[in-house]
Amino acid sequence: MLNYFGQTAELLAHPEAADNPFYRMLPEWAVIPMVLLATAATVIASQAVISGVFSLSRQAVQLGFSPRLEIRHTSEEEEGQIYIPRANWGLLASIVVLVVGFRSSSSLAAAGSPWPSAAPCSC
Repeated sequence: MLNYFGQTAELLAHPEAADNPFYRMLPEWAVIPMVLLATAATVIASQAVISGVFSLSRQAVQLGFSPRLEIRHTSEEEEGQIYIPRANWGLLASIVVLVVGFRSSSSLAAAGSPWPSAAPCSC
C-alpha cells in the first residue's frame, strides 16, 4: 500500500512520471540497487510459485481431486522436497502463452500495474 501511495504522490507532484512512476520516484543513485532488489524479489516469488504448484498438485493427487502424477522426491531426508515434471511443463506452457499473448515486455509489466498504460490525462 505504501508503495502505491508513494507512486500516487509522485504522479500528483510530477504528472510526466506516468511512464514509470515506480522508478521515477527514486533518486538517481537508488535505481540500480532497486533493480537488483526487484530482481531478487522476482526470483524469490517465482520459487514460491513453483513450490506452491508442486505442493498443491501433490495434495490434489493425494485427495483424489487430480489424476495421478509422477512425483519425484529430490531429497532422502526431507519429504516435502518434490519435483513434478507435468506441473513444471504446465508452468512453462502458461508462461509462454502469457508472453506471446502480451507481445511486449511493457504490456506484460503494465498488467501488474494499478496505472493504466494509456497516456496521462491532460485534464
